[in-house]
Amino acid sequence: MDQLIRLTIRGISLSQIQSGIYVLLLEEESGRIKLPIIIESSQAQSIASALGKKDPSRSFTHDLFLSFAKKFHIRLKAIVIYKLVNGIFFSSILLEEGSDIEEGEEGKKIEKKEHKIDSKTSDAVALAVRFQAPIYTTREIFDKAGIYFENGFPLDKENETSDTGIEQNNLIFFKKKSKQDLENMTEKDLNALLNHAVVNECYELAARIKKELDRRE
Repeated sequence: MDQLIRLTIRGISLSQIQSGIYVLLLEEESGRIKLPIIIESSQAQSIASALGKKDPSRSFTHDLFLSFAKKFHIRLKAIVIYKLVNGIFFSSILLEEGSDIEEGEEGKKIEKKEHKIDSKTSDAVALAVRFQAPIYTTREIFDKAGIYFENGFPLDKENETSDTGIEQNNLIFFKKKSKQDLENMTEKDLNALLNHAVVNECYELAARIKKELDRRE
């Protein structure tokens, strides 16, 4: 875990422009780098419910998994957002199987087993909140899709100087770019621009970038 970056949930926002679009905003411990992830409505509601921001009487599939895990002595140790391809984040759930009070035939504790399974990132986060488990990502993911902030505004990652006017102008400028211009951009730059577009609710631009990323599959 030493090589991973721990994240916390900054918030979940609903787009005022495009119906059904939610953005899960994660941030590293200093709060300077944020990782925006587009999620579906059901997962957004489930995460919000676990955070205590929705009707506690409503049950989600993630709550059922929590009950199941407790019954069979399964602990969720952590989740890791480990890959980003064409604007889609991939995560692993790290599970530990076995009870602290279980003993073998000779009175010795049974060795716990660890398992790793792949999951949608939104589902993984919904479970992590319920298990109070840490959320991690890699430095590579941050370099590819993290957005640096200072006093609430994006920073240029190379110079680390705040210039929101230029940042906003860059987004407007790219909205006028042709299909060929997007085709000439690297995947890393497209992913970074996609996340800036989501944070700034430029969903028309985000759709164009996503289309170009999908084309490269």
